[in-house]
Amino acid sequence: MTKDLGRYFDRRQALTGALAAGVAMPFISRTGLAQSADSIRIWTFMSAEGQSPREKVFKALIDEFQAKHKTRVVVEAQPFQELETKFVAAVAQRRAPDLVWLRDTFLSLVVDRNGLADLDQELTPQFRQQALPDMFDVFTRKSVFNGKRVSLPLWPSPAQIIFYRKDALREIGLSEPPLEWGGFVEAAAKLSKGNRIGFGLPTSDNSVSAFINIMSGFGPEIFDPATGKLDLTGPQAVETAQTVRKLVAGGAVSKTLLNAMGDDIQDQFAAGRFAMAQAFAPRFQQYQKIAAAYDPKELAPCAWPSFEGRPPAVLLGPYWTVGLAATSQNKPAAVAFLETLYSPEASMKWAKEASLIPDRRSVMSDPWFQTPAAAVTAEFFKLLSGKGAFVFPQRVPDITKIFTVLNTSLQEIIGTDEAVPAVLARAKSTLGW
Repeated sequence: MTKDLGRYFDRRQALTGALAAGVAMPFISRTGLAQSADSIRIWTFMSAEGQSPREKVFKALIDEFQAKHKTRVVVEAQPFQELETKFVAAVAQRRAPDLVWLRDTFLSLVVDRNGLADLDQELTPQFRQQALPDMFDVFTRKSVFNGKRVSLPLWPSPAQIIFYRKDALREIGLSEPPLEWGGFVEAAAKLSKGNRIGFGLPTSDNSVSAFINIMSGFGPEIFDPATGKLDLTGPQAVETAQTVRKLVAGGAVSKTLLNAMGDDIQDQFAAGRFAMAQAFAPRFQQYQKIAAAYDPKELAPCAWPSFEGRPPAVLLGPYWTVGLAATSQNKPAAVAFLETLYSPEASMKWAKEASLIPDRRSVMSDPWFQTPAAAVTAEFFKLLSGKGAFVFPQRVPDITKIFTVLNTSLQEIIGTDEAVPAVLARAKSTLGW
């Protein structure tokens, strides 16, 4: 046992002993604000009193932890778009929470400002030995910056994937969409029938980029590993744009839907406007609930088609991770709660009650995952376990700006006849690349 871990367990034992004895352990932070050592603060986009399935599970885990550890958990909900920037400011002002939810595409912003503790120095040996290897390596690996583990990924999920209607595919003699772009374009054109369009793409959403998702069919090599940039004037980007043009030419993508947000695509999908659509994976249940023009049982997810014989692509991100503030004054209790979020029992709760993919892969051996109720979760698990699953690089410059600029380019590719190289060169210039 290292000296640091020894100190950690000394702190945890002191905390446990004090709590058992009912002894208060207050401290004064450098800002002069008092916080009891038997409480921890959490910043997340969720409410502890919320009614969504994952908020209900979150609340149940909090209640169990408080009862077991006699430690108060204070949840301070924040707008998800501001979590990282507000946290960086709070760290500098010594008023940061103990734990914080962070998007993976903003981790480098927080890491560069020394906002997060090294979890490998704080997590218990048992957790590091048993839990970390049981998680998806593609996620846990990204959270290690220069040998320092800064967060733990939560709710592993593909972000933007393709939802399709099995009944529509059966009309053209297919059971699922082709998973290479040549066949997909042909099938999508055949699916356009009457008022129904083969493929729906959001083109005006600053948190997603259909262009990047289509380009992901070339695999992780689309990103420069050092800078996180895309080669927007290279052959892969050009072929991506030309593929979109082929979708438009075949009637599979509509020129009239040039300002569609993700919510627009969702609502129109429910009304039967699309046979397939780019969709936010965690909304699968929502798509089923609002289905009006099709049987919800006919809805299914699939990966993105690939180019040149590569594996079907699943670009994982943005997704949520949880970090421990470097300035936390109550690390033992905060880490204890953090580990609670990733226990096998918690993974089963997230899966059974919120339809989320388990963080702990081993729980997939539970018989429940063989039942019809778990069929969709099992399908998503297969997508994450596929050879084509990869994440955004650790450092992506101006991710929100990239989405906005490439959505503008996508609108130009769909709605105009301007030469593809000119459209892409303008995007590159706008980004300053």
